[in-house]
Amino acid sequence: MAFRINSGITAMNANVQSSLNKLGVNRSVAAFSSGFAINKSAYDASGLGIANQLSSQVSGLGQAIQNSNDSIGLVQVADGALQEYTNILEDVRVLTLQASNGTLNNDNRAIIQTQIDSLLQSADDIAKTTRYNSIKLLDGTGGSSNNGTFVSQIGANANETQSVRIGDAQVSSIIAGGIDVSSLALAQSSTTSIDDAIKNITTIRSDLGAAQNKLFSNISNISVTQVNIAAAESQIRDIDFAAESANFSKLNILAQTGSYAQSQANASQASVANLFK
Repeated sequence: MAFRINSGITAMNANVQSSLNKLGVNRSVAAFSSGFAINKSAYDASGLGIANQLSSQVSGLGQAIQNSNDSIGLVQVADGALQEYTNILEDVRVLTLQASNGTLNNDNRAIIQTQIDSLLQSADDIAKTTRYNSIKLLDGTGGSSNNGTFVSQIGANANETQSVRIGDAQVSSIIAGGIDVSSLALAQSSTTSIDDAIKNITTIRSDLGAAQNKLFSNISNISVTQVNIAAAESQIRDIDFAAESANFSKLNILAQTGSYAQSQANASQASVANLFK
């Protein structure tokens, strides 16, 4: 009958298992050090890919929140300027009503006209000089297309935008025919023109208010989404310290046991070899 001597298979198996256990221990140590369950793509390629995508979404949503806040700032600057603009138009309206009184003579109306011209120049200055981050807001030249329409990136993905139209608030656009109170009839007509101008500005301010409310709502919505996505990423990427502690203890014991088994296997192999000396 043939007699065979094991050629070190037991020792080899013990060595492989010991190496695997030591790798597991090293992985746990790395997880504890970084706080991440996935430190290399080799550990969980698909999990890491998903976590990175979620992380990108979280960062994108954070920027979208900042963009929305910036847009709110722009809207508030424009609305504040238009409030002052409206106050001026209301003062002009009072003067047109004064000039519509039949008891005034031409000299009286000329004085009123001078006052009106000064007020309208102040309103025009507001339209031409109001800026946000050096961008003109009320003269119709602002925005990405230089037409008074401002586009905000309010989401984490392309084309998730919101447009805010302000348009041109210069006096020449708001009151096309100008204001002339040199006669009673012209003064009365000018009152109608001022009423139309005030309506136009009120419409712009109403649109700005709606845009601001939408931006606030968007911030609230994506803030909740950002928290939920960040939590989902954490479930994949971050370490569960309790579970990892238990896993580390198990692997550490197995690694120590494996080292002992490996040394015993090597010793047995050496003993058999000595029998033939």
